[in-house]
Amino acid sequence: MLEFSFAEFARLMGRFDLTEREKPKCAWVNSAVFLAFRGTAVSMAAEDSDGQDYVEIVVDGVARNWIHLKKGVHPYIIEQGLPDGEHTLEIHKRTGILTGSIAFHHFSLPDGGSFLAPPAAKPLRLEYFGDSITDGAGIGHPHVLAEAPHLDDGYMSYVGISARMLNAEYHTMAICGIGVWQDAVGNKQGLPEHFSGTLGKETAPWDFSLYTPDGIVINLGQNDYSTPIDDEAYIAAYIEFIQVILEKYNDPYVFCCVGTMNNNYLASVKKVVSYFNHSGNGKVFVVDLGLIHPEVEGWGGRYHPGYQTHYRMGLELASFISAKTGWELLKRPSIATECVF
Repeated sequence: MLEFSFAEFARLMGRFDLTEREKPKCAWVNSAVFLAFRGTAVSMAAEDSDGQDYVEIVVDGVARNWIHLKKGVHPYIIEQGLPDGEHTLEIHKRTGILTGSIAFHHFSLPDGGSFLAPPAAKPLRLEYFGDSITDGAGIGHPHVLAEAPHLDDGYMSYVGISARMLNAEYHTMAICGIGVWQDAVGNKQGLPEHFSGTLGKETAPWDFSLYTPDGIVINLGQNDYSTPIDDEAYIAAYIEFIQVILEKYNDPYVFCCVGTMNNNYLASVKKVVSYFNHSGNGKVFVVDLGLIHPEVEGWGGRYHPGYQTHYRMGLELASFISAKTGWELLKRPSIATECVF
């Protein structure tokens, strides 16, 4: 078998635990591995902690398929029957951190194949913070209320769409049910507690020198305001979170989103943004993404936004960011798909 080295042949996107450098482990949605190779097929071995994760397979820039990972270490045929020649491969974690973690063990090619230098990273860097909407939860099918990881799809969420429209690298930290100040049932715990950990709270510290985003997108408040809340406590926690982010990074733009399952926290988010604007920081903005229009867009699973809503959200967010920053938009979203049977 052709020897594979992650250090030599792979590029990683997202927060990975590199304690074992040749078995990089991820848990956050949209974490990804990028490869390039010459050959007609490619396989991998991966270890999933819980057997609930799904990964998106993108070959030559086209989202072709997705794979359900079984618990433990297993081999997977990623693609076969490709035209003989050079190809790119992307493996994106579709599912969120609550479904488990994935450790990639190795990739392999048939006889005659060869690994190439991985695709170069894109120059623009973004980082997204959010809840189940940012996780892409329930995006894939209407009217399903039970937990259904196969319906989650971070790759085709507003996060993936807006980032690819801006031709950007993107990290995503999102947890279903989370808020800034409290979660969906009122427990005083929020996403900021997870910011310093590689794979969340109480995990190995993240090395912030590895990734410095140019823009930050925050979409938190749906869960804070799904139960009684002290507005001032939410506002204070949100301001503190942005301050921590600004201390870690080099003067990024910050886009504070509202929507799309409810928008009853819009006034509070406006106060957060106003605090920074009045303090002399004109790079913090409110982005109102509106509400789901079920009569036009339909519902996603568990009454979350579905594909059509996420597509609209992604276009609106990318256009807003471009207008405020001057960052160029692609002529069309880079979300081509191809049915494979």
